[in-house]
Amino acid sequence: MELFDKGTLTSVIFCAALMSAVDGDVDKEEWDVIKNFINDYWSKDFGDFTKIQSQIAANVKKIMHNRKEMNTKLNKLVKILQSKLTTRQKEVLLRLVEEVMMADRKISPKEEKLLDQLITIMDMKSR
Repeated sequence: MELFDKGTLTSVIFCAALMSAVDGDVDKEEWDVIKNFINDYWSKDFGDFTKIQSQIAANVKKIMHNRKEMNTKLNKLVKILQSKLTTRQKEVLLRLVEEVMMADRKISPKEEKLLDQLITIMDMKSR
């Protein structure tokens, strides 16, 4: 049995893409982490990831220029995920965004704030 279904996995990848872009600089190392995650978890049964990847990139690009929209969308998404994800899935999500955050070896205050938001909303303070 897969750890994620298509919808929750897509949302987890979207959170990772936001982490990559939140500092305004999407680094190759960050995207490499996301690509490796996709290779590990995306099932062929979910279909071709290329179309979904384009949608994620377009949504991230759109909301990155509007901080309020980003926070609103992220909070809404994570609250939905918080109730849908198992503890194991939450741990995988948080580990992924941490790996993305650290991939370029530069941790910005915006990245730290986003990680803190995710931990709080996911109610994973004691992880």
